[in-house]
Amino acid sequence: MNLKTSSKPFWYIAGSSFYQEEQLKKILEKIQDCETETFNPEELSDSFYGFISSAPLFSESKAAVIKSFNSVKDKVSLIKSCANCIESAIIIMTDETKTDKKLSEALASAGFCLLTEENKKQDITGKVIRMFSDAGFTVDTSAAGQINELFDGNLSMIKSEVDKLTAYFAYKKPETQSDILKAITAKRQDNIFVFIDNFTYRKRKECFVLLTEFIASGENLRILINLLFKRMRDVYSMQVSKDMVKENRFFLLDRIKTGAKAWKRQELINLFGVFAELDYMVKTGQTDDEGYLTRLIGLL
Repeated sequence: MNLKTSSKPFWYIAGSSFYQEEQLKKILEKIQDCETETFNPEELSDSFYGFISSAPLFSESKAAVIKSFNSVKDKVSLIKSCANCIESAIIIMTDETKTDKKLSEALASAGFCLLTEENKKQDITGKVIRMFSDAGFTVDTSAAGQINELFDGNLSMIKSEVDKLTAYFAYKKPETQSDILKAITAKRQDNIFVFIDNFTYRKRKECFVLLTEFIASGENLRILINLLFKRMRDVYSMQVSKDMVKENRFFLLDRIKTGAKAWKRQELINLFGVFAELDYMVKTGQTDDEGYLTRLIGLL
């Protein structure tokens, strides 16, 4: 975290959505009796300037939170307009971790404290493990990897699941991490990952058997399709360039490497064409998710 101190209650938070929300929470916890108002880029008009320029009415302090700052057109002018504000704390949030020279100078001149996520591609699985640990739950690397895969590395969604688990297990703690996995809102049984592995390795018979089980148990096939597409995308990326495989999928590298050997590049290109065709057919009512997966398995 890059931190520059400031005498003013101004903060500029840059990083993933999860990082932004965590830093915002820490800042607001330190401001006592605070009235908070959130503004999106399209709301930065008279109401915003009126809020930051007026004294708090029903609390000791107030804070203006600007979200999606990366969508603001004239960023420098907005920063400069905040410089003389003395009535409100100002917290700016953006997913852009790099600033150009003019914006950097404006932030420094206005007195903003910069909070920047150092590396958005760091070990997300490790973060998931720590997140569960902080809530009193124990998950190993494999379980954390599955959770990460389910939510596509979205730490905000994973944090939401952890909060739900805390309430769910308020009176009786889980005995095993399997209990934790089963209690997750987007829970999927291990068979889903077995299916994805089998598809990756081109095992048609095993995939048909598992698909039959999923249909009989009422499994959400849409989530399976989404996860399958992401896996095959990684398999293609491994063929094109090993560096293209996301770092937060390191726990899947062996499986991805095996899959990259099982498919020819042109076969994968053709597969993605079928994905696109089937997506269109689902949207236009020409097929359903069961037909979607049956067609994909037929390509193995």
